[in-house]
Amino acid sequence: MKNKSRLIAYIFLNIIISAATTFGVLWLWDQIHPRPETIDVVLTESANSESSTSRPAQEDTQENMLVEPSLTFIDEDSIQVIIRTIVGAGNLDVEYVEIFNQSEGPVDLSGWQLKDENDNTFLFPTLILNSDGSIKVLSKQGTNTVIELYWQAESPIWQSGEVAKLLDSNGNTMATYSIP
Repeated sequence: MKNKSRLIAYIFLNIIISAATTFGVLWLWDQIHPRPETIDVVLTESANSESSTSRPAQEDTQENMLVEPSLTFIDEDSIQVIIRTIVGAGNLDVEYVEIFNQSEGPVDLSGWQLKDENDNTFLFPTLILNSDGSIKVLSKQGTNTVIELYWQAESPIWQSGEVAKLLDSNGNTMATYSIP
C-alpha cells in the first residue's frame, strides 16, 4: 500500500512539473516571438482591371480580417523566364524541364506553352511563378503539385540535340534550350 501511494505521488508530481515546464516554454516563446500586430490593408483593384467600381468599406471585425493577396506583375518587356535545364532526355521516368523566373517580379505563366521540335506541346495551367521561383515539368504521368507539373506523356518527349521552346500566351518565344 505504501508503494502504491508513493507511485501516485510521483506521477502527480511528474504531471505538475511537466505542465509547469510546458507553460514556461510557451511563455518564453511568446516573449521572444510576439504576435504580429493587426495591420489595416487597403485592397485595390488591379491596374489591368477595366472596372472602375470600388468595394464598400467594411468594419474591422474578425470575419473581415482576411487579406487578399496582391501581386504586382512586371511589364511584358521585363519578363525573364528561362529554361534552366532539361534532365534525363530520352528516359520517361526521370525526364523533366526546369523553368526559372529570373525577373524582378512574379510572372503569370497561364496559357504559356513548352514545345519540342516535333510539336509536342505542354500547356501551362493557371500558374503564377514568383521571382527567383522555379517549376519542374515532368514528362511522365502524375498529379500536379505547386512545384511539379506533369505532361502526362506515355513516352519520352525530349531527345539529345533537340531545341526546346518556351512560348508565352501570345505565342512569342520567351526562351529556348538546346539539349546536349
